[in-house]
Amino acid sequence: MTDRLQLGRLAREGGSVADDVVRHLQRLIVTGVLAPGERLAPERTLAAELGVSRNALREALLRLELLGLLDRRQGRGTRVSANLPLTSTFTAHLEQDAARFHDSAELRTVVEPQIARLAAGRIQADEIAALTELLRQSAAAPDADESVRLDVAFHVEVARATRNALLASLSELTVAWTVEARVYSHLDDHGRRLSSAGHGRILRALAAHDGDAAEAAMRVHLDEIAEVIEAVRAGTPVVD
Repeated sequence: MTDRLQLGRLAREGGSVADDVVRHLQRLIVTGVLAPGERLAPERTLAAELGVSRNALREALLRLELLGLLDRRQGRGTRVSANLPLTSTFTAHLEQDAARFHDSAELRTVVEPQIARLAAGRIQADEIAALTELLRQSAAAPDADESVRLDVAFHVEVARATRNALLASLSELTVAWTVEARVYSHLDDHGRRLSSAGHGRILRALAAHDGDAAEAAMRVHLDEIAEVIEAVRAGTPVVD
């Protein structure tokens, strides 16, 4: 997508080509592959890399600019916005059906508890310190956008602690595939507190190098988050 990073051709998901480009770039932005302020490649290069027409690309870039995700200025090219309105963007503009949210929850339930178990036996002191700092920042997160970013960072860091490069890569893909659902669990204070508390239990188990406890804590965390997501989508948010 950028001069420094090649991200391959676009995978079609249904709908128009522009719709797929919008969803693809949104996921790359929220997962940090495209960082705030990062400059995208010129339109011709970007269209060729994604395998789409320049007209479809221009439509997608315009929509992302209107959503506040991209900053396009004459002479400066197209850059990822410095201030990203992630939660409002996903909840207002991504159309998701119940089956997709179920798939998202099921994927995380299959993958992440085993990642936590492995990480418990292999995690090192500097990784525990990094997770502790992420947890501290989460507790003080000023808004939903920052809370989502810290949630993503926490789960990716746990996967990296497995010392298994393939699992770490799988975790990053899982984030990209499930980020829309994650947003719903951070829209209100209750969801953010519940997420932070779940991360705390996971971290304590990891720090104790207790694989059973880490797996169990991750399962409880994912179950709680799934309940919050369903409640928020149904218009009946869970309260303390």
